[in-house]
Amino acid sequence: MISAGCSSGSGSSGSSAKELTFTSYGSGYQEAQAKAWLTPWAKEAGVKAVQDQPTDYAKIKTMVESKRVAWDVVDTEPFFPVGTCDKYAEKLDFDKIDKSKFPKGTVTDCAVPDAMYSLVLVYNPKKYPDAKPSSIKDFFDTTAFPGKRLAPGFATGGAIEAALLGDGVAPASLYPLDYDRAFRKLDTLGKNLGFWETSAQSQQALESQQADMALVWSGRAYMAAKNGSAYTPVWQDNMLAYAVLMVPKGAPHKDLAMDFIAYATGAKGQAAFAEDQPYAAVNSDARPELDALAEEWNTARDDIQQKGFYQDVTWWAENQDTATKRWTDWATG
Repeated sequence: MISAGCSSGSGSSGSSAKELTFTSYGSGYQEAQAKAWLTPWAKEAGVKAVQDQPTDYAKIKTMVESKRVAWDVVDTEPFFPVGTCDKYAEKLDFDKIDKSKFPKGTVTDCAVPDAMYSLVLVYNPKKYPDAKPSSIKDFFDTTAFPGKRLAPGFATGGAIEAALLGDGVAPASLYPLDYDRAFRKLDTLGKNLGFWETSAQSQQALESQQADMALVWSGRAYMAAKNGSAYTPVWQDNMLAYAVLMVPKGAPHKDLAMDFIAYATGAKGQAAFAEDQPYAAVNSDARPELDALAEEWNTARDDIQQKGFYQDVTWWAENQDTATKRWTDWATG
């Protein structure tokens, strides 16, 4: 574990001690969260802040089931707390957390967003000097736009949604996902289609120009652009997604956890995080100071939001296991 910020003294708000353990995915992402949220909040609140990593859903379940919960706040994908609300995730205190500042549809009883991004189509403009790709449908048009494609290689990554969009399904009609139709559409790409398994792989693929078109997370595309790659985004039908903060059921310092989440998702904390990492602020009052390149990839922009749609996390929470099996059967068949 990593400790950040210490203070002695008795607990407040019903907590037995002024201590909070925050768990996330490590690396620069968690370092930025600690810098923007955890350290200043702990200093202001007089709390000893402890960090752990990485986020692990099986570990959360084991902690809760054994009634030995050591984590207070965890950064996760939204599917987990949405699907296990009030079982493995505590209901949040919205008297402390202002849910009116979050994008519509991103708040649930047991989770609120803390970082926003999107799955976006990007293309190499050198490959297509004349006609330019303008929508997800062009990702599947190898006649007008020949070349190598890359997509997420796992069910939840958005390739299923992209395939249905490419086949003419409207964003509002995507769910429930039609697996057979999606896989048929993906099959039309044949050997033109490859996959990335981690976001780091997708960034490297752009930097080394391994694909002519790719479906990648906006943050990784931004980092690749920052490192010199020249891919152009197509924001039409970008799939908006987000990470969330949750409190494991039975967390030892639940009240402090609510205080921390309120701070982390507040305008000040969100602006600070967005200035450090390639993720958009989720608080509508946040005003991060971004350079021109960061603003180009800022998915909080109104025009990007209007062209995009949110992945249905409630559907995924209920269907993730089935979808993953269907994806694996198709990918290995």
